[in-house]
Amino acid sequence: KVSLRSPLMLPKVALIDPELTLSLPPIVTASTGLDALTQCIEPFVSHLSNPLTDGICREGITRAARSLRQAFEHGDDIQARTDMSLAALFGGLALANAKLGAVYGFAGPLGGMYPSAPHGVICGLLLPFVMAANVQALKSREPQNPALGRYDEVAQILTGDSTASASDGVSWVRELA
Repeated sequence: KVSLRSPLMLPKVALIDPELTLSLPPIVTASTGLDALTQCIEPFVSHLSNPLTDGICREGITRAARSLRQAFEHGDDIQARTDMSLAALFGGLALANAKLGAVYGFAGPLGGMYPSAPHGVICGLLLPFVMAANVQALKSREPQNPALGRYDEVAQILTGDSTASASDGVSWVRELA
């Protein structure tokens, strides 16, 4: 898979309507939901994060954490579909402004090598391993890097536990995927 980019490909309007997602099969819901979650987490821990992306990432992670499994298990739950639609929108806004990380660096080439593997599934399966590797690298090379605290914050949002650490977030994502 190759990324194609051009100003001519930018939409004039984007409609985010959760009702259009009600008929999605569970596997598509899971795949696109994992993609949305990843698109909120990676910009949040990026060195290019900023106050604008921080707010939309936090909100997107919160919505995906509470609703991805619910939308998968109960596809007719309009509130869960609304949360996931907003998480996807927020992830797109965040990545456009703070970029992505290693998950997407690997997901593109892997998707090209395995065209039948859905992009979001690849992202969801890679996410806990990339999170763990990033945390390990930061702890050993830059223990004062603010991204370490951000990984803890991601874990706290995902788990709903204010004492959760990055490793708890990795476990949560691994179980979800």
